[in-house]
Parts: sequence; structure tokens; C-alpha cells
Amino acid sequence: MAPSTEAVYLHDASLRTLTTEIVSHKPVSSLSEDEKSLIKNADLEISAITMRQTILYPQGGGQPSDTGSISLIDKEPTFTVSLVRKTEDGRILHFGKSVGPDALFAEGQSVVQQVDGAKRDYHSRLHTGGHIVGLAMQLLFPEMKKVKANHFPKEACMEYEGLLYNEQKPLIQAKVNELVQQDLPVLISWVEDGSDLNGRGALREGPVRVASIGGLDQNPCGGTHVPTTSLTGPITIRKISRQKGISRVSYEVPLEV
Repeated sequence: MAPSTEAVYLHDASLRTLTTEIVSHKPVSSLSEDEKSLIKNADLEISAITMRQTILYPQGGGQPSDTGSISLIDKEPTFTVSLVRKTEDGRILHFGKSVGPDALFAEGQSVVQQVDGAKRDYHSRLHTGGHIVGLAMQLLFPEMKKVKANHFPKEACMEYEGLLYNEQKPLIQAKVNELVQQDLPVLISWVEDGSDLNGRGALREGPVRVASIGGLDQNPCGGTHVPTTSLTGPITIRKISRQKGISRVSYEVPLEV
């Protein structure tokens, strides 16, 4: 069995380039059925690369996949990464196409990963924005239970059990604005015992990564974030909607700050 991929982005989300080694590079047609299921409607020109480490974020936890490129050291990029996915056994697959001649990287080759920085920054602002909205809701309506989070562009929202109405939108917006303006640090830590999180997320074996806005909350989170709340830019509460007893607080952040 191939070794799991070291997820460097979990420990340092600021990195935009990383030198590592190829573990495998295969056409999609040669992948296992489980691996093929990670990408839908793939064309025959797409292949999948695994490496010993990665700074490219695989889609999950309500956050979209990074995009980027892979190149030999001191060479122009020869592979464009369009999608990143994680397998159940901890390997991270980088799907994409070769640029120029259709050549596969060889096992053990040293390569340089590069992340699309503008897209990563936007996704990080969206993810931190969701945590800020969540903290605002926790402070304003502590009795409401969060049931879902989505940090995708144009779909970003936080969902709660119970009913909220548009009349409450200015209150939520004001609290979100306050948290952004306070420029609170976004703290990342690891806890050995998931039961310390008071039911926020399923218990898992091994350490659990936790994100906290200024030490005021604790949420299991494997996503990327900006260092402080002001770096999200202004967060706009777009609307509040309800369906079957669930309230959705939709939000957005600027494409650029």
C-alpha cells in the first residue's frame, strides 16, 4: 500500500511553493475504481499524481480544491493541477493534464508544487468568513445548533436548527462587522482528545485540528484560513432563508482585498 501524503497545508497554509518527490503518476484509466470515483466525467487526457508531501488543499470540509502546477526543479511547469482529492487511506491525488509532450513523472523525481495563490487566498477568506459568521451566531443565539457549513464561492452559508428571519439580519451583520474590525487572530491548534470539543464534530482517532477565532470558540477544521479576521475583508450577510426547520445564513467575502 502506498504511504499517506503529508498534508503540509495543515501546518503552514502560507506556503505557495514546495519541493517534494513523486510517489506515482498514472493515467486516470489505470486507477482503481475507488480512485476513479473521486473525479467524475474525467476525460482520457487527465492523469493523477501523488507526492510525499503537498501544499495543495484537497476538496473537503466545505472548502473547494486548490489548483496549481507541478514542475521539475528549475524548469517551467509541465503539469497543471485542476483538482485535488484525498483517498480514505490518506493519499492525496492531484488530477490534471501535462503541458506539452504527454510524459509521466517518474517515481522518486524531485518536483516543485505551486499553488494558485489568488484562488487559495479567496478560499481562505471564505472559510474564515464562515467561522466568523459561526462565532457571531454562537454569541447571539447560543441555543441554536449548527448543522452544516459550506464555504464554496457563490454558495457560502452556515445552517442551523431553528428559525431565523430577515429582521434578524442587521443584528447578525453588526456582530460579524464587529468581529472583523477587532482583527482577532485565527488560532490553529491540535487536541489529543476530541471530547474536549463539546460535541462539535465527530470523535476521531488521533489528534484533531481545531480552529478558533481569538480563543472565543473551538471548531474541528481541516481547512485553510487567513491569519486574522480583518483579512477576510468585509463579510456581507446576503440573506436568511428557511426550510424544514433549518435556517440558512448565506454570506460572501470580496474576491480581492
